[in-house]
Amino acid sequence: MSRNPPIPPLNALKAFRSVGRHLGFSMAAEELHVTPAAISQQIKNLEAILGVVLFHRNGRETQLTEAGQVLLPGIEKGFNELENAVRVCRAHGDSSYISCNTVGAFAARWLVPRLPNWTERHPKVDVRISTTSEWVTFDRQDIDLAVRLSTGQEDGLQTEFLQVEKIVPLCSPSILGQDPPLRKPEDLINHQLIHFAPTGGRINTRWADWLKLTEIDSVDPNRGIFLSNGMAALNAAIAGQGIVLAPKTLASDDLERGTLVVPFEIELPTDFAWYVIAPSENMERPEIRAFKEWLIAEAKMNDKASSRTALLS
Repeated sequence: MSRNPPIPPLNALKAFRSVGRHLGFSMAAEELHVTPAAISQQIKNLEAILGVVLFHRNGRETQLTEAGQVLLPGIEKGFNELENAVRVCRAHGDSSYISCNTVGAFAARWLVPRLPNWTERHPKVDVRISTTSEWVTFDRQDIDLAVRLSTGQEDGLQTEFLQVEKIVPLCSPSILGQDPPLRKPEDLINHQLIHFAPTGGRINTRWADWLKLTEIDSVDPNRGIFLSNGMAALNAAIAGQGIVLAPKTLASDDLERGTLVVPFEIELPTDFAWYVIAPSENMERPEIRAFKEWLIAEAKMNDKASSRTALLS
């Protein structure tokens, strides 16, 4: 009876995966925290076990052979499934916390202020918030779910709609009655514009594009205060330093408290909304499903509060 040949050592397969991904022995060595010589030896051992050549090396260039091209996708898939299985296993062993990633402004101005409501309902499940403007790679980061601006279509990931986004002008109510006042878009010529460009790059907050919608050419869209992030821009608006064009969701609590108002209901169009995003296997975990449902419920409450604010204004 013939036996199936043994699977090569995982370290050799890991070295092959890394070299194949980077097409470089030095970069693979850096990724795996070993020397290039160690990587080279692992590849030689793997080639001896398989009886094939996996890479062509010509000076500094490294290319996969035909056999290497056949092997790499399966190895990549296998390691991804292995890493996912280990992550899910760990989650079942220690499900006392959820790791959530989002952008800094959303965390500071929307999510974190609402976390006490979660803790009150789920005191035994902590939430660990991390922020970054870069897209999450769930297979390589210890992240359970993310909240991001999205179209709702993300390859290989499950998305759950959270809240619409509107890009609107925002300012302190004290500005409305100043002399000169702010009653119509043309009045912006007498007031300072506040600019910021979201680092995530998924929404447009350019005053030039908003002013095109109003067909006003008397206001210079390139003047005013330029700030590097949304939180600073909103704080400047709250302080009465000018009018900012920003996502309405980030100012929802300020609008409800009356520290910010929308002087003109002219929205800059966007195809993006806020979504909860995660691999489907993560969404199946009870604590993550509960957190997702809590986020959606909070967003619905926020929408109702925004509607009441609009009626009262």
